[in-house]
Amino acid sequence: MTTHPGWTSWTFDPAMTAALLLAAWAYAHAYRRAARVAPRPPGPSHWIPYAAGLAVLAIALLSPLDPIGEQYLMSAHMVQHVLLADLAPALIVLGLRAPVLPLGLPKAGLRWIAPGGRLGRFIHVATRPWVALPVWALATWGWSIPAVFDAAAANPLLHGVQHATLFYAGLAVWWLIVDPLPSERRKPHPIRLGYLGFTRLVSAAVCLPLTWLGTTLYPRYVEAPRAYGLSAIQDQQIAGAAMCLLEFLIFGLALAVVFLDLLGRDQRLADRTESLFPTPRRST
Repeated sequence: MTTHPGWTSWTFDPAMTAALLLAAWAYAHAYRRAARVAPRPPGPSHWIPYAAGLAVLAIALLSPLDPIGEQYLMSAHMVQHVLLADLAPALIVLGLRAPVLPLGLPKAGLRWIAPGGRLGRFIHVATRPWVALPVWALATWGWSIPAVFDAAAANPLLHGVQHATLFYAGLAVWWLIVDPLPSERRKPHPIRLGYLGFTRLVSAAVCLPLTWLGTTLYPRYVEAPRAYGLSAIQDQQIAGAAMCLLEFLIFGLALAVVFLDLLGRDQRLADRTESLFPTPRRST
């Protein structure tokens, strides 16, 4: 009798677990350092997204999504890609935004991330619109080509490369959209929402055909064991619909964040105006 992974079976990967714990430890130190020195210290709106981003990475890489997506269901594999390339990077970058970066870094880290530092120069180039957006589009489209998608699922090394490129392309594009460091080049909100809209169009070019096509495109998943009660075409359509739904929810979340940021900016402007021109009290 053939056994298959259950939805409650998680794997323990020592290297990945150590990397996630190290990322959490480093963030905790940066958060405490920023809280000590920043005029407006970070709060739950910083650490909650970052913690959620690490949790999403754990779900993508340590949950049953990984083995089920490799061997049985294309829908599980596609959901894993959205978590790695979109949701986790967005949450992590939101958690890193100022004042956590740069005030949470030690002096050596500040030198590296400064505009003239090695990492700073790389970030500056990698997050330019003409770099980050095409790279994200190429990663999204390239890894969705049926022959490439199937080959990555069959080869553990190529599968790891696939995950790494999707995650780092996601970090670059969300760094461009959120722009977490204090920067003179920061674009207005409508332009950054335009960047986000471009990424949704790129994703739609993948998820909409998968949702509505009546023929299967991925031979590996046509030949996979039907262990979860789904036919190959149902699995493919669910993969497309799940990808479209997640992308739509992420776009809605980004719109909400921008709206709240605009409200906060208006309130800060009103507070500064009130401090400069206080309203005279009426005599009773």
